[in-house]
Amino acid sequence: MNRIVQLKRRYAASAALVKTGVEVLAVGDPAGARLNALARQLLVAVRDDGHELWEDLTGATKALRWRRVTQPQPIHLNSALVGGAAELRRQVRRMRGAVTDEALLDQLAEAAMAVGETDSPVGDVLLRSIEEIGAANCVVVAANRTAQSGLADWLREWGVAVVTVADLEREFPSADQAYVVGPPCFFRSSLVTAPVTSGVSFLIPAWFGDRTIPRSALAAHADGAILVNAKVFTEGDTSEPEVDAAAAEVEDEFLPQPSWGSRCEAEREPTADEVEARKVLLSGDLAIWLDDGDRIRALDTAQPPGERVVYTDVNAVRPGTYLLLRRGETERGVLYRSALNRLSSKEASINAAQVAWKHALAQRLADLGYRRTVVELRAAGVKTAHRAKAWIDPNLVRPNRDEDFESLLRWLGVAVQPTFRYATMLRRALHQASAELREQLERAVSAADLSLLEREGHWFLGSQREGVRGLTATRVLAISPYTEIVPRHDARVPFEDRSGQWLE
Repeated sequence: MNRIVQLKRRYAASAALVKTGVEVLAVGDPAGARLNALARQLLVAVRDDGHELWEDLTGATKALRWRRVTQPQPIHLNSALVGGAAELRRQVRRMRGAVTDEALLDQLAEAAMAVGETDSPVGDVLLRSIEEIGAANCVVVAANRTAQSGLADWLREWGVAVVTVADLEREFPSADQAYVVGPPCFFRSSLVTAPVTSGVSFLIPAWFGDRTIPRSALAAHADGAILVNAKVFTEGDTSEPEVDAAAAEVEDEFLPQPSWGSRCEAEREPTADEVEARKVLLSGDLAIWLDDGDRIRALDTAQPPGERVVYTDVNAVRPGTYLLLRRGETERGVLYRSALNRLSSKEASINAAQVAWKHALAQRLADLGYRRTVVELRAAGVKTAHRAKAWIDPNLVRPNRDEDFESLLRWLGVAVQPTFRYATMLRRALHQASAELREQLERAVSAADLSLLEREGHWFLGSQREGVRGLTATRVLAISPYTEIVPRHDARVPFEDRSGQWLE
């Protein structure tokens, strides 16, 4: 389908939604309502006693609540929900004796057991809706990849497509109706402001109070902005336990959230051996410090075999991106060594030349400081002078622009030749090593079960091939809103970190 046809379909779908509105099907869920009420009480206790003591218990409670909302498949097909319920009961046992409110702990354990043993009524309504309209005429939209995997396993025998919002907008299925599992606030506004389908229905448990339809960020500033109204329908037992006023004010607080802690130090300029990087939480209890380099190896599961291993811009990394990382070291280090090995006859000379100009640049940075160095490099004709700190990394061969590299060497007082020629030879060998690694990775990925990756969020490439061994594919869960200053050698090296454990 070409872009003009897609655009026409979106205009037609948007006109239909403005006319008819979207549906919100709020389904009674007594077991989930009980858990929801206790989650609110728990957050009040946290505010009274402090967050740190309760952190794991609140995290497990939020995670179970999220799964109840986004994964309504039957219990026998819902390992994520059953596992979440078991984890909440485990956290309750750990808190025994640490807090005085034993009654709240007892109630949380009972609620977790009920949720882990009771099918969500939302699932019954979803299945009935699909059967009424026909699987070929609808599509189910999941909140994230994990929810998509679970729902797809359940609905496969009915032949209905299960997608995320990104899939929906990229693939443009021919279906007229989208059944969205989760409240509107969980999804981006384009689902209703630039719809792919002419009908959109959100299915939520009745106890979830926020039913606001998302609007475009520009709508508040536009004349005649498109407004989509909601028609709310309820069914089933929608009664809920009473919640005190203090607990009712925290709707936004009990969605699963990352734990970032506080910024380690005040703002300062990194030294030559440091970089500014954002902490990225990853599936499998991992994290990395992601610097501002140009690109990073990733895995695009939507592509056909042979085209899944890609490089992506660092600025394009988002929650849901799959990164390919090597435990204990960066990919750049492995490729650099492989490239040098290809040039064995000149390895010593090339390495000496690289060390010399990088050492000279590091000394200038130390003497002048970063800002003064950038000013002088720009005056010398180096257009990408802001990358000066990155260039001293042993694994970064040289500036990309030939003119920048030549100007840099002259500014440093280093003879352009043979340094320029050696670095160019090394870069060419590096590209060859990278291409070979990509082919190895493609073979390993093609032989893998990607449904396991999408369901679990991470996958270890157990290949014994040199270069592939030790690589992990892992999903980005969250990215820190601020940068930290970290040692350069720590950037992009995965390490164990449980701060994102409740996001999966």
